[in-house]
Amino acid sequence: MILKEIAKKLLDYDIVVRVEFLGTKVRAYLVEGYILDVYYNQTLGKYGYTLIKEGRRVIGWDNAPHHVKVETYPHHFHDVDGSVKPSNLSGDPLRDLDIVVDTVRRLILNP
Repeated sequence: MILKEIAKKLLDYDIVVRVEFLGTKVRAYLVEGYILDVYYNQTLGKYGYTLIKEGRRVIGWDNAPHHVKVETYPHHFHDVDGSVKPSNLSGDPLRDLDIVVDTVRRLILNP
């Protein structure tokens, strides 16, 4: 199951304290009180990565088809300021996790 592989890979990152399964997503508890939710539906090819602090989305990536003007449609990135930008993710969570965690790490450790 791909979610187990995602969880195992998350545990290898230095900013991840622990992980848990919540249905169709993996929740990673990070340093500094952040949470990273990783949703992936292999059948539909849908994904979402959401960085949360104190119950609010900080940044996120997904491929929901609602931002048609983004050049990487349907892939897009929700920035800290709420703007929607092109995404450099491929849709393969085992490849994309490095990109996501590197971005999250920079944001958490260099505010």
